[in-house]
Amino acid sequence: MSQKNSKKTTKNRDITALFFALSAFVSGYALVLPEESGIIGKAFANIAFQQFGIAAYLLPIILLWYFIVRISKKDIRRKSDFLWSVLSILSLCALCIPLKKAFLIKASNGWIGVKLFPLISQLLGFKLAACAVFIIFIYSFLSLFRISIFSLCAKFFSYLGAKKEEKEKQPKILEKKPEIPQKSNQKAEPLFSNPSREPNIVVKDNSKKEPKKDKKTDKIAGRDLDYKLPPADLLEKDKTIDSKANAKELMERAELLKNTLAEFDIEAEVGEIITGPVITRYDLTLGKGMKIQSLSSIVDNLSLTMKSASIRIVPIPEKSAVGIEVPNPESSKVGLRGIIESSVFENSRNLLTIALGKMTDGEPYTAQLSSMPHLLIAGATGSGKSVSIHSIILSMLFKARPDEVKFLLIDPKRVEMPIYKDIPHLYNPMVKAADADIIVNPKEAAMALKKLAVVMEERYEKFAQVMVRNIEEYNAKMIETGGQKEFYIVVIIDELADLMLTAQKEIEDSIQRLAQMSRAVGIHLILATQRPSVNVITGIIKANFPARMSFQTTSKIDSRVVLDMMGAESLLGKGDMLFFPPTEARPIRLQGAFVSLKETQRVLDFINEQDFPRIYEPIVEEITAEPGIYDADSEKNTRDLIPALKLILERKRVSHDILKTIFGGSARASNVLSLLEIKGFIYKPEGTNKWQVNFDAIESYLNGSK
Repeated sequence: MSQKNSKKTTKNRDITALFFALSAFVSGYALVLPEESGIIGKAFANIAFQQFGIAAYLLPIILLWYFIVRISKKDIRRKSDFLWSVLSILSLCALCIPLKKAFLIKASNGWIGVKLFPLISQLLGFKLAACAVFIIFIYSFLSLFRISIFSLCAKFFSYLGAKKEEKEKQPKILEKKPEIPQKSNQKAEPLFSNPSREPNIVVKDNSKKEPKKDKKTDKIAGRDLDYKLPPADLLEKDKTIDSKANAKELMERAELLKNTLAEFDIEAEVGEIITGPVITRYDLTLGKGMKIQSLSSIVDNLSLTMKSASIRIVPIPEKSAVGIEVPNPESSKVGLRGIIESSVFENSRNLLTIALGKMTDGEPYTAQLSSMPHLLIAGATGSGKSVSIHSIILSMLFKARPDEVKFLLIDPKRVEMPIYKDIPHLYNPMVKAADADIIVNPKEAAMALKKLAVVMEERYEKFAQVMVRNIEEYNAKMIETGGQKEFYIVVIIDELADLMLTAQKEIEDSIQRLAQMSRAVGIHLILATQRPSVNVITGIIKANFPARMSFQTTSKIDSRVVLDMMGAESLLGKGDMLFFPPTEARPIRLQGAFVSLKETQRVLDFINEQDFPRIYEPIVEEITAEPGIYDADSEKNTRDLIPALKLILERKRVSHDILKTIFGGSARASNVLSLLEIKGFIYKPEGTNKWQVNFDAIESYLNGSK
């Protein structure tokens, strides 16, 4: 009789174990894949999440544990298991609320958690209630799975003790750290400064080797010249940002954003909150059927709700989300030193590495000018364009010797570039190396660009003789054969609009020719303007400048001219920019690196005190301006002027489109239109935008030319 009872008990236990196994599998499948679990599974998942929230995932785990208990050889069932199961689920339901508020965790609370935790919080207070619920959950969960807290702690401390003893037995490895420069007249030396571009590695070896020097030595014109790259401590340190200090405030702003969208019948959930030095991005997951255009239409309402002057909406395809970029109440300055000292900049061996700024998540961002290969910069006055140019120049000064990278600086405004007039990196193809200076005259700028095109052609011929394709291969071959390497030439024009106003055709033709062919020979262009109109940034220039950098613009039209899309008009100014590299599908928002004039001057003083000579071979030693290029009465201009005057007399009016009908190109028509105004044949009365024609002057000029 006893055997029959034993068999019956075993059979009942097996049936119970099978029930728990099936329940665990079915409930887990329904919770993870509710759409594929049928009507019953979907209804079960909806009810479970509504009641328990994220704690519903604990149900299949507990059911699976019950199954393991039933099939174990030793009957380890206890009457208290049900109590610990209930406590585990209830405490986890209540724990979701403090976790969500404290750590920005996106979790569903459930009806039980919403009702239970506020009750406990009223009795004990928020923080104490959170601690109590957490302790109850840990204790009940461990008790359910037969885990002793005391034995767990004992094993943990014994593990730490064993690790400590093992570490003490191992031999200590001493690492050589770079010396910190003292505040004295002794100049600090850079960490990466050997000619081979490799970091200094100290290797312990029995053979005798000379230690690597921490400075660059090269032979130029038969002389040994030492050059030290400037150290990063010449720049000011960045102030650290505690992005988690206002976690509660961020959650409140996210909830406010969600409620505002709900008022406009836009269903959305805030996924991630990414804080940066200037802006915070809230990544939203829109509900089914919601369109991004619905957010764009209420951007002004969002700005009003978030108490922000400018909000930008950007799609994030890789996350299937929409980012809403909101300015921080208090922005932090991004200094150049923090990017210069970052590993991404220090580990780059590219001489043309430029430190642009920090991304929205606060990570440093650098780029290589050699891969762009040319850069177009635009932005309104005071948006940070000139500071960005200083950061770009200093970035390359921290990387390259004067005989490796040279700058052709053109500054028609005469206010930004003169600070660099004494550096040995300066270059001008029209004059001797010792006479190189900042170019401020538009006519000299046009001549310099034209002569630079001749330098480009000579380099191509030189590369063809040694059968190499680009400057990198040529310099590598010169290192092998002991020949003279070629240096990179970076052309920086601070205000393109002034040059285009004076000599548009010559400037545009030279820029087009250089941009199309100069990459392989190591010549790169950086053009900057505060007037991004189609007359300045023409279609020819845009076609040859795939890399664009736009600061705040005054209108959506200017943003479209620079980036071929809107968005720059919503930037904040003061270094806030959109960088559009040729390898990306959409612009990257950055906070530009700030460098003051005092910091710039300290770096330049460090370079200039080394008295490194300017040595290069100009195209010719002395070049005079070619006659007839800028003379309004030259043969070429006269040849264009007479047909234009005859056309005006025939049509009885003048416009840019009319001139294009006989001169073809837009640039040539604009040049003729400017020439007509200079000669006094046409004019615009004050307060109007329509050309008036001086027919008497035209007739007397044509009669005199006959």
